[in-house]
Amino acid sequence: MTDQLSLGLEPELPALPNLPFTLRPMLARPIPDAFDSPDHLFEPSWGGTRALVFIGPADAPGAGEVRIVDGVGSDVTAALPELAGLAVRVDARSAVLDGELVLVDAEGRADSAGLAARMAGASGRPVAFLAFDLLHLDGRSLLGVGLERRRALLRRVLRPGDEVVAVPAIPGEGRALFEAAAAQGIAGIMARQRSSPYLPGVRSRLWRFVEAGPGGRRRRQRAAAGAEAPGAAGAEAGAGASDGGPSTGPVLALISRLPLLDEDDEG
Repeated sequence: MTDQLSLGLEPELPALPNLPFTLRPMLARPIPDAFDSPDHLFEPSWGGTRALVFIGPADAPGAGEVRIVDGVGSDVTAALPELAGLAVRVDARSAVLDGELVLVDAEGRADSAGLAARMAGASGRPVAFLAFDLLHLDGRSLLGVGLERRRALLRRVLRPGDEVVAVPAIPGEGRALFEAAAAQGIAGIMARQRSSPYLPGVRSRLWRFVEAGPGGRRRRQRAAAGAEAPGAAGAEAGAGASDGGPSTGPVLALISRLPLLDEDDEG
């Protein structure tokens, strides 16, 4: 009788709705030059593969299944078994994270060819996921919530590990981050308005991408000469920060050499 009474008094968690698997990433517009702005958060961009990670829904945090969908909507979960347990890093019954799939070679450099081979089903070095946005949490859509609030929630629910890390951002100082990224051979930087909502599938001026590699320099030279900068086919792949590998150690080591503030200082 006691057991029956106690069971009857246990609160039942509300059922969670199905995750919005039709979501597509919000995209950035390329611009030729870095800039400073108190209205923007700036993040390094490593040139990995854009992906959304869907977790759950589940009866308890950390127990949900993981589904990984790339930027064009292809399910790449089966190719990346090292990310199958990513749910244990997220303190939520369901969530949708935006970020990049990344892989580094033995020298700690971004390896796009190796990443492409892994996603095509080949064996190789493990892939990591670098998260920079949170779109859904425990059945609640965050698409209309401002970027800064979404990032705060991401930091609250994500426990970093070998397979996933939330990449920090620097408020205001876009030029300093760009110079540091260019000096280290990083693909570029993202500039995202702090109050920006999330617009699935939209290439918006609320997010800007500045390429730091040779292609970016050529575009800046053309822009200075009065030519129109063409749209970068790979700009959306750089939407976020990435430099993963067999563990987040190389990622965090590289991030630590950039002028990124602890996100508790953002404000």
